[in-house]
Amino acid sequence: MASYGEILAKFMYKDRCTISRQIETIDDIGADVFAMVDVYSDVPCKVGQIGQTSMSGVETDSVFALKNHLRLSLPIEYDILPNDIVTIYHKGQTFVMRTDTPFKYMSHQEVNLIKEGDA
Repeated sequence: MASYGEILAKFMYKDRCTISRQIETIDDIGADVFAMVDVYSDVPCKVGQIGQTSMSGVETDSVFALKNHLRLSLPIEYDILPNDIVTIYHKGQTFVMRTDTPFKYMSHQEVNLIKEGDA
C-alpha cells in the first residue's frame, strides 16, 4: 500500500523547482566569499497562492512597492532553509522567490514564499 507521501508525489506534485542557497566558499585569490549554489534540482512540488499580491500605498518618486506571497508544498526529505532562493516552474510560468521557515508535516512540508519588488 502506498504511503500518503507517495500519493502526494504521484497526484499533486505537478510543478518542479530548483532550490539555491548562499554557500561559503573561497574564490580564486583565496578570499572567503559566498556563492549561490543549486542544492536541489528538479524537485517535484506544488505551488499555490496564499493571498493576493499586495501593493503598498507608500509614496515614492516613481513606483509602488509590491509584495507577492505563494506557498510551496514539497516532499519532506528536502532540507529547506529560510532565505533559500526557489525557482519554480508552473504551467509555463517561472517564479523566483525567497523561502520563509518551512513547516513540516509527517507526509510533506509547506514553505511560504515571499518576493518584494516594484510596480
